[in-house]
Amino acid sequence: MKNFKKKKISIRWVVALKEEAQIIIDQFRLKTFNEKTIYPIFKNEEETHWLIISGIGRSNAAASTAYLYSFSKASKHTSWINLGIAGSDKGNYGDLCLVDKISTYQEKKATYPSTMPKTTLPKMNLFTSDIPISDYSTHELIDMEGSAFFDIASKLVSKEFICLMKVISDGPQNDIKEITKSKISNLIKKNLSNIIYVISYYERLSEEESQIAEKPELFYEITSKWHFTVTQSYKLETLLRRIEVFCNKRDLEDKIKSCESSNSVINVLNSKIKKNIVNWSKF
Repeated sequence: MKNFKKKKISIRWVVALKEEAQIIIDQFRLKTFNEKTIYPIFKNEEETHWLIISGIGRSNAAASTAYLYSFSKASKHTSWINLGIAGSDKGNYGDLCLVDKISTYQEKKATYPSTMPKTTLPKMNLFTSDIPISDYSTHELIDMEGSAFFDIASKLVSKEFICLMKVISDGPQNDIKEITKSKISNLIKKNLSNIIYVISYYERLSEEESQIAEKPELFYEITSKWHFTVTQSYKLETLLRRIEVFCNKRDLEDKIKSCESSNSVINVLNSKIKKNIVNWSKF
């Protein structure tokens, strides 16, 4: 039999600057494409991690997120990650923060991303601006991409699969004009262990959702031997999900190996289920 097993983990990174992305590219051994793309895109050999460098600003963040979704054929169980630097006077310079609220000048209502539970990492509100801001007094975190990334990503997956991580890079004591490429890279590098800790949660989330959505193992083997219509395929999947609770793979294979058509397979599985229905009146 062919191996129909699919990749489980699916992570997509949207990062504004190469300096923010380089540590992630190195850590997950991402390679760039030989073909020309609108935005720089990287992926690992297993194609479980993809990363796009969006450039600065909301329009770039929105367009690159949509582009990566289409280009990489991201699934519904993909976790979407926005990593970057942010200004703040509420947190400590160099801290990695998770975003649990997003606001902008343009939107009257704030949006509320789900965040990783049971973590000691600080969770802060993010304000996304179209221009650099040096007055930090009215916002916890300030960036120029987060809201647009979240707006697009939340149309692609449920919000529990979306994560915004920001490293505090400037504030009242750290002038935004003093930010350099090397400082950005160092800030991300110093937080690598925390970033990996967060990503491991979103990898597990993606894998678990993939397993829930994945068709039963026997589905692919059966449909490779008999022709099923769309309606029959749906019925087959439903029957297999019910049967696998009380019947092992070898037993099922023995039951259907003599079937001559898709209809006879479905009839055999239906019969197997009926014979195993629990009669609760006996208890």
